[in-house]
Amino acid sequence: MTGMSLQINIHTIRIAEVNTGSAVAIGNNYFIGWQTYNKMNNGFDRLNGDRNVMADASFEVNDPDCQDMICNERQNAPSSRALFD
Repeated sequence: MTGMSLQINIHTIRIAEVNTGSAVAIGNNYFIGWQTYNKMNNGFDRLNGDRNVMADASFEVNDPDCQDMICNERQNAPSSRALFD
């Protein structure tokens, strides 16, 4: 007895955004040890709608934490070793 075969036909795939931590994968995929890190600081987020007006806009980002610093655990990674040599 042979194994069953599954076939899925998709007419259209619309991908609106591929961002940090995203993947578009087709077939047999093995994401072994795949890690992603992300931190964003925004002084202004989004402005939606029609006929928007911003006058005398001023934005400030206060970022007192150390989350965007290279962590001690990652210092031994080959890509970050050059930063410390």
